[in-house]
Amino acid sequence: MAVLLLGVAVRFISPAIFLDIASLWPIGAVLLAAGWVVKAIWSYQPISDAPIFALLVFSWLVISTSFYFADLPGLPSSSADLRGPPAVSGHLNTFTVEMTEGSLTLGQGTSASAYQVDMPRRGGGAGIPVALESFEEEGGEIRVIDAREPLPSDLNLSVQDNGWLRFQGWEVGLHTEPTWDLTLSAPAITADLQTLKIAALQATGGGTIRMGEAAGPVEISVAGSFTLEVPEQAAVEVLGAAIVPEEWTVDEDMAWFGEPGAGWHIMVAEGGSVQILTFTE
Repeated sequence: MAVLLLGVAVRFISPAIFLDIASLWPIGAVLLAAGWVVKAIWSYQPISDAPIFALLVFSWLVISTSFYFADLPGLPSSSADLRGPPAVSGHLNTFTVEMTEGSLTLGQGTSASAYQVDMPRRGGGAGIPVALESFEEEGGEIRVIDAREPLPSDLNLSVQDNGWLRFQGWEVGLHTEPTWDLTLSAPAITADLQTLKIAALQATGGGTIRMGEAAGPVEISVAGSFTLEVPEQAAVEVLGAAIVPEEWTVDEDMAWFGEPGAGWHIMVAEGGSVQILTFTE
């Protein structure tokens, strides 16, 4: 228990672990009942003198902690995870993530949902994600914010926050069938967009974004310090402060590789900076 308290204090573990331990009290009750039976019927002196109840409580803590880190469904620590509606091929979805604390990891989803938001089991300052959705026939608008942020007044909704559910950040997975117009804002962003269909991207904060081949001209706007990884032969042009590979063409504040305007068009906001790295697919 002291180790768990220390882990929560240094934000290595989320306080949600204590919710999981409490919810698994039947395991502790069964273990203690079994220990009481053994103590009552076993007359062998070393067994009867052993600290059996302390060992059983320790076992309960170990089992509960293992379930927590295994991210088993149905536990209180997983109650804040989100799953969106089923993905629809061909739809254009506008997807916005706004975080003031914690890290954002984004990539391909692992479910049939259009999007999913999971909270990794490490401790931190990120709160419960809340999804504001609006869907029409041709696509939808999804905005994911922290439950502590004010909701739009016209929604007439109230969301109850839970101080026990504080994690390192959010892990967002997007389905590969729709096309995505992304707006990402977080202190630290790690995104892998290689397998996703991207119509546009705005990123604010800092971090690393890996992109695949652009299906036609795609606008990217960045504010902050980012490393952008692009395929070695992809057509890319950058306007603003950027460090680019030596084989690129540079003209004043613009740099490009391949046919200008044919692929990724990156605009760096004033005060921001971008480093372009290439990789072989």
